[in-house]
Amino acid sequence: TMRPLDLSHFPQPESNDSGSVEAALDGLRDAEDESAASEAYDAFLWAVGNNHAGTFYPVILGVLPEIEQILRNGKAWAQRAAMESLIDLGGSFVPEEGYENYLGAPVQQALNAFIHSMRQHVEPLANGNDARAKSAIDLLELIDDQAA
Repeated sequence: TMRPLDLSHFPQPESNDSGSVEAALDGLRDAEDESAASEAYDAFLWAVGNNHAGTFYPVILGVLPEIEQILRNGKAWAQRAAMESLIDLGGSFVPEEGYENYLGAPVQQALNAFIHSMRQHVEPLANGNDARAKSAIDLLELIDDQAA
């Protein structure tokens, strides 16, 4: 098993308990079909932000290494759920009001830099015709639009 993440120092949604983010990551990792992937994506966005309002908290920064692992080594549906999450987080979500910065640095900028750094792992996933291809294509488009 993975060693527990220490996310206690990151601001996160008030509705979370100490295991909410870990549980959401487990859900992403374990997704093996479309409904599980869709549920995992939804739960993850709630764990790192307010999915309804389209906002994220600095805790997103603490989970990026785990998201990278899923993109590199995860199962197909897990990768799809992770990419769909990044499309929302990087494309339309904004920082929760009052949480734009963490340790003096802009959270959105750090998140976008991470997403852009994942391009090399996402690119190969766009070539198939499985569950991941459309998500990968959409995510690459987002990255390239922002980089332009």
